[in-house]
Amino acid sequence: MTAINWREVLFDLRRLDLMPKDVARELRGVISEPSHVRGELILDLWCEKTGKRREDAPRRPLLLRSNPLARVFNR
Repeated sequence: MTAINWREVLFDLRRLDLMPKDVARELRGVISEPSHVRGELILDLWCEKTGKRREDAPRRPLLLRSNPLARVFNR
C-alpha cells in the first residue's frame, strides 16, 4: 500500500471549510506530518467529513516516497 498524501488529505478538509486551525481543534492540536496515532485521527476525520473510505484517501506517488526531493508538475 502506498503512503498517505497528508497534504492532499488536509487540502480536502480545507475544501470542506475545515481550516487547519479547525482540524487542529477537532484533533486537539494535531496538524502537519502526523505521528501514526495522530495520522489515524486525521484520516478518521477525513473519512467522516468527506464520506469516503480509508482506501480512497489520497496517496503519494511511489517516486515521491522513494525520492523526498522529487516534485510533481502538472502539465
